[in-house]
Amino acid sequence: MARQLKRGNAPAQDNRGGCMAQGTDGKIFYFKKKGPSNTDKTLEIALSFCKEQNIRKIVVASSSGETALRCHEKSASMRIEMIAVTYGAGTKYREEVEAFNRNQEKLRQKSIRVVRGLHALSGVERSFENRYKSGFTPLNVVADTLRMFSQGMKVCVEISIMAAEAGYITPAEDVVAVGGSGAGADTAVLIRSGYAASLFDTKIRAVLCMPA
Repeated sequence: MARQLKRGNAPAQDNRGGCMAQGTDGKIFYFKKKGPSNTDKTLEIALSFCKEQNIRKIVVASSSGETALRCHEKSASMRIEMIAVTYGAGTKYREEVEAFNRNQEKLRQKSIRVVRGLHALSGVERSFENRYKSGFTPLNVVADTLRMFSQGMKVCVEISIMAAEAGYITPAEDVVAVGGSGAGADTAVLIRSGYAASLFDTKIRAVLCMPA
């Protein structure tokens, strides 16, 4: 059954750089620029939407664990299941892996679920790119299409699929996903994710915020 989105008051516009636009299902907050400076506002928008729409799960991209911990801090008064998705052990981003390892016990203590694995929109195909110096693969086309909206949009779709593959969300439920451009967060969406083998069943139900 499709979720009927409730209309309500979106988080008030602030002076940190951004503007509101009226969409068919509510308001989208557009940041003037991408990047980690938008993290707090993105989390506030995402959590406010979860509360308003009775969304019970939030999936957060967190390379070091810090964004997930920040989200947990802001959601202290809410009953919401949080899923942190991070790099797989084989990534080239070793500093982020080490930082996440340092934060992993904190995440566990706060009952934040952790997904660590192959990126859903690159994964094994990356080995063909590296060996044959070819950047054209089907998943690259999907990823680059999502990047036309924002890097964070691609991340939101990717981490949702990874969380579904880990068994923490299902294709039958709406969740909020939060992603960013490198570190931090600048994009949030309401999404119903498919599994990796049913990628095109994924539905982005609403955009909550993103860089302009």
